[in-house]
Amino acid sequence: MQKQAVIIVGHGSKSNQAVEDFNFIVKLLKEKLDERTVYGAHMELASPSLEEVVGEIAHSDINKVLVIPYFLFNGNHIKQDIPDILTQLKEKYPHLDFHFSKPIGREPLMAEIMYRKVQEIA
Repeated sequence: MQKQAVIIVGHGSKSNQAVEDFNFIVKLLKEKLDERTVYGAHMELASPSLEEVVGEIAHSDINKVLVIPYFLFNGNHIKQDIPDILTQLKEKYPHLDFHFSKPIGREPLMAEIMYRKVQEIA
């Protein structure tokens, strides 16, 4: 049986508040996925990086890594940067089985979230 980890990858920010907000989302997901190991990682401007988190995971009994982008759209980080990093990590850690999901994008729940935001200020 594969033991898996989930890595939520965000953009990263110099703003402490932005990093705290990201960590809050990671914490909520940890509560929902209590049987899995959940990590947060940043592409830039904050730590830990995706490479650092995978390095930690590689020295555990985990062998499947689900990489979930905390991005709205299919920009450069999604289309190029993260896949390039994962290619390098697969070479460095061949015992890890990586799976990369799509960004939030066209998730119908986003319309509900935006509706709530409209209601807050209407």
